[in-house]
Amino acid sequence: MGMFEKLFGRQRRVTEDNATVELPIPRGPALQVGNVQGVGARERQEDSFAVCNASDRSALEREGFFAVVCDGMGGMDSGNEASEAAVEAFLQLFHSLLAEGDIPRQLREGTLAVSDGIFQRFRGRSGTTAVAVRIQGGGLHWISVGDSAIFLKRGECVFQLNREQTCLNDLYLRELRQEPIQKERAEGDEDARRLTAFVGIDCLGQVDQSLRPWVLRDGDVILLCSDGISGVLSPAELREAMSLPPDEGCRLLETMVQEKALPGQDNYTGVMIAWKSERTGERGT
Repeated sequence: MGMFEKLFGRQRRVTEDNATVELPIPRGPALQVGNVQGVGARERQEDSFAVCNASDRSALEREGFFAVVCDGMGGMDSGNEASEAAVEAFLQLFHSLLAEGDIPRQLREGTLAVSDGIFQRFRGRSGTTAVAVRIQGGGLHWISVGDSAIFLKRGECVFQLNREQTCLNDLYLRELRQEPIQKERAEGDEDARRLTAFVGIDCLGQVDQSLRPWVLRDGDVILLCSDGISGVLSPAELREAMSLPPDEGCRLLETMVQEKALPGQDNYTGVMIAWKSERTGERGT
């Protein structure tokens, strides 16, 4: 059975909220996971997300943890269906990963297969962004397509792990050749937020990903989110939310988004993951 058949063998909705949990691992690393999702000012929800092995200890030890957020493209047909199909396919990709194999290569090839499947299903009429992380034994792998974001909070610093695939990056490069350089000119360009890659595009070529595992430290917090959060909240606001336990942090994210009351507020979705390497009753080495 080929990669396409494996990834698109079945369909189901995966946008249901997942309760915040702390993994019951008695002597080893633990995760706390929270999520938030809202419609914003849009007519319907076109974001989808899923987490895997957040509360199954044996599955966590065997396969690791996985989370994915997809933001269906509202300017195209059936953005919600595209994001749901992509999330389902990414879950199947996660379960197909071979631990002894090259994880970055498997994630890249699988993501390209997911995109091809979405393109074949919707014939280019729909698409979605995607960000996904896989955590195994304290090592984080991630992959992204489009303008959804993956943030890491370490200590008091928050930074974005992935590079968004929009025209803005090309505009920034163009500014480096201008005199004087004006960052605001690039950000104000009407094409700045236009995607240069998305899942479901014909012949996806741009995929951003980690090439080696990012070693997590005790207290690290990861946030996967659609641009309804990353494009609205400042780094300081993200840091404030990511400093709280994931369930509380996700509630604060939603409160901050809603308080801004932007007239064109996009759908917003976030999955927050707190990594705890401290062992029960003793300090991890």
